[in-house]
Amino acid sequence: MLFRYSALTYNGHRIHYDRECATQAEFYPALVVHGPLLATLLATLLATLLATLLLDLLHREQPDNQPRSFEFRALRPTFDIDPLTLCGSAEPASASLWTADAAGNVGMRAKAIF
Repeated sequence: MLFRYSALTYNGHRIHYDRECATQAEFYPALVVHGPLLATLLATLLATLLATLLLDLLHREQPDNQPRSFEFRALRPTFDIDPLTLCGSAEPASASLWTADAAGNVGMRAKAIF
């Protein structure tokens, strides 16, 4: 997935698809997952939540279910060898989303406003 996302986004930085470069030249423990790929996964989670009753509160507040804005911020790198959990919670007129590693460390936070 990392190589394909690199190609799709014209991102030629080898830390995303060349394990030897990432670990031996750049000294990362593994391949680095693209920040925009994580944001895309969180946006997909948001779409899935909107298609279910999990965001019924938002549906009552904003029946069209279309986000007016989606903002994200990477807080720490995510590596391809680590488990990753996509998380989300609904609030009135918004949703908070984040990624977490196996230790519970947040790698990216995102917020959708409806």
